[in-house]
Amino acid sequence: MKTKFVYITILIFVVAFIATSLHLLFSSNSSSINLRPYGFMRLTIPKDSSVELKLNNLNLPFNFIHSSNGYWIDKSELGWGDMFYPFCNGRIQITYKSINGNLSQLIDDAHKMTFKHSVVAEGIDQKNYVNSERNVNGMVFRIYGNTASSIQFFATDSISNFIRGAAYIYAQPNPDSLKPINEFLEQEVVNIMESIKWKSVI
Repeated sequence: MKTKFVYITILIFVVAFIATSLHLLFSSNSSSINLRPYGFMRLTIPKDSSVELKLNNLNLPFNFIHSSNGYWIDKSELGWGDMFYPFCNGRIQITYKSINGNLSQLIDDAHKMTFKHSVVAEGIDQKNYVNSERNVNGMVFRIYGNTASSIQFFATDSISNFIRGAAYIYAQPNPDSLKPINEFLEQEVVNIMESIKWKSVI
């Protein structure tokens, strides 16, 4: 009976020692751990200048000024292509349509394609654009929230030419980390709208 009591006493001391050791181990480690918040890569815009599309080489029905950080990637259809910005893996996808009595339908389609983002968008702003000297009318859409595209637009001379554009960054949508790039692409869209010139369709 005495031996059994000795074993129980020893067992209690061992368990108490292990528990105390573990408590001291974890409490001392937790005080020295500095948890850092989850962060995002900082994106910066490279220095650039304004350049024109090489219209003669591309044979496009329009021309505009864009950032030297980007270049045009031509597609098979006339006037279709991407302005590609390698530093941020961003694109402004541009599609062109010639007007054949279908201007209202083209404008309606541009609205519909933009408002597809309204399912996840926090809001969409629309701003009309008119420049009678260059015969350019259009609209710019700013889309807020975790959406694939933060800015879209269309521009037309209301007679022969219609283009639609949408800016995309090929990365997981996060408005905080992508803010500098979204601002850059928004400025690019403004540059396009303010400098676009029409050429007769071939």
